[in-house]
Amino acid sequence: MSRKIAFTGIFTGMAAMLLYISTIMPTGKLTLYFLASLPVSVIIVEFGAGAGIAVYCAVSLLNVLITGNIIGIAPFVFFFGHYPIFKYFIEKGRKAAVELLLKLAVFNISGLLWYLLFKSLFITMFPVAFANSIILPAVSFAVMQVIFLAYDYVYSRLIYYYESKAGMFKR
Repeated sequence: MSRKIAFTGIFTGMAAMLLYISTIMPTGKLTLYFLASLPVSVIIVEFGAGAGIAVYCAVSLLNVLITGNIIGIAPFVFFFGHYPIFKYFIEKGRKAAVELLLKLAVFNISGLLWYLLFKSLFITMFPVAFANSIILPAVSFAVMQVIFLAYDYVYSRLIYYYESKAGMFKR
């Protein structure tokens, strides 16, 4: 039990540090959000979804309290942080096509929520060409689907690598 608490605490700290760095770095934010979500997956692999949910909540809350930059951590809260949890439940004994559709649904719902929040908070800064066009959002939507599939593939490979080669409790 103490090993679980220590391991979870260390990985929570690592994710919180990466997320904090993403709020102060001028570039590379998506990479840092991605890296901050990996400890959540490691905890899920080692201790299950409950521990992963606890890490996700702790990292999100810690960074809100430390930075106060809610907009800076919103991508983690709205997608990168909870995606490993959804991915874990989606990939439990389903066919590949169903998994893919569910993952795309999670991505699109998260993206839609983020879009609506951004648009409602920053309506004056929202580009008029984007708001009044149908083609630009449709093309952006299609491109984001392809990028998400590449993201999911890389994420899956990293989790597989961890499970097969670098598991902390492998003996």
